[in-house]
Amino acid sequence: MDEITTSIKELRKNLDSKLNSCITKEKAEKIIEDIITKLHPAAESKAVLPASQSDVPERLARFRAKGSAAPETPWTTAYGRKFGGMRNFLLAAKNKHSALNDFKSVLSETGANNAGGGYLVPTEFSAEVMRIMNEASPIMQIANIIPMSSWKRQIPKQLSNLQVGWVAENGIKGISNPVFGQIEQTAKVLATVIKCTDELIRDSAINLTAFLSELVAEAMALEIERVALLGNGEPFTGILNTAGVNAVQTAAAEVNFDDIANLIFSLKEADARQGVIVLSRAGLNKLMKLKDSNGNYIWSPPSLGSPATIWNTPYVVSSQIPSAVTDAGNLTGGDKTIAFFGRFNKNLLISPREDMTLKVSQDAAAWNTEGSSLESAFMMDQTWLRFTQALSVDVTFGNAFSYLIFK
Repeated sequence: MDEITTSIKELRKNLDSKLNSCITKEKAEKIIEDIITKLHPAAESKAVLPASQSDVPERLARFRAKGSAAPETPWTTAYGRKFGGMRNFLLAAKNKHSALNDFKSVLSETGANNAGGGYLVPTEFSAEVMRIMNEASPIMQIANIIPMSSWKRQIPKQLSNLQVGWVAENGIKGISNPVFGQIEQTAKVLATVIKCTDELIRDSAINLTAFLSELVAEAMALEIERVALLGNGEPFTGILNTAGVNAVQTAAAEVNFDDIANLIFSLKEADARQGVIVLSRAGLNKLMKLKDSNGNYIWSPPSLGSPATIWNTPYVVSSQIPSAVTDAGNLTGGDKTIAFFGRFNKNLLISPREDMTLKVSQDAAAWNTEGSSLESAFMMDQTWLRFTQALSVDVTFGNAFSYLIFK
């Protein structure tokens, strides 16, 4: 009996050691999540506007902890040399310094009172904001960026192709004219207000250009991304709600290989060429577990300098795609997410209209609905900065994109 008990203990010990080396479902999911986190880190406090007096100092502390608070590089343009840096520019704006008189930007084109305009920020700051916007949003990296020279413009688009045919000797040649339409772009203003303490502006140790660029650029870039994908017409219509976009249906309750194949092949060859899949981290987590009919994973890891792909198709992860979708008309309260596919670098237009403008005020006030109180920059020794950027976001052809809502 003792020998049997000893044998059973040894067998259990051997089995336990074998189990520790097995890859269970939980371990596999943990490996996949680790890969996603490594390749696509979750956004760190991005697109979060300062909503209270303590928000800006908290972001400042994180900014300093990242080691990004290097001394500010002196500005070199003729405009920038008047101030030397963002801190001096803001101090001049607060004090309405005469050096800013030639750089006033009227924000309103109508009405008798045009004194409320802001100041054009120096080009160095605008360039830094645009750089971070491109880094913060994958959509900004793959979209078609075409600046606008006016607040409204029409862009021609081709609605049908030419028809050609063989002609017999002395035969009559057929006439075929392509049909053209127009896209009317109307620039609208994207704005944000940052509340800064006067101590922050006077702090010479902080790289204020980099810090404010990060705050403004991340919020604006990700809002543009959200509108480009999910906009419902206010202010722009995104891909999801554009007429003609292809809605691909899942074949079963859970997404499978066939669904991804249908998504990719739902477009014509011309529209699918150079196409990119855009999905959420939750969606990527699900697709990384899928296999084709031969048992091969459809997600391919990066290798030899080539990025990771989904069934040999490039993809990017968007933090603006929700993971609790019910259906196309209800993006909350469900257990699904969305994947988009299309040629973004041709058919998604992001068109800046003018340089960023800045309004600086120490007298501004706003009603705080949560606290039921009036917040005053003057009373709290704050400086409020209002940044505005005019642009248009347009989808040229709805049928050049497809989307899949899946679980």
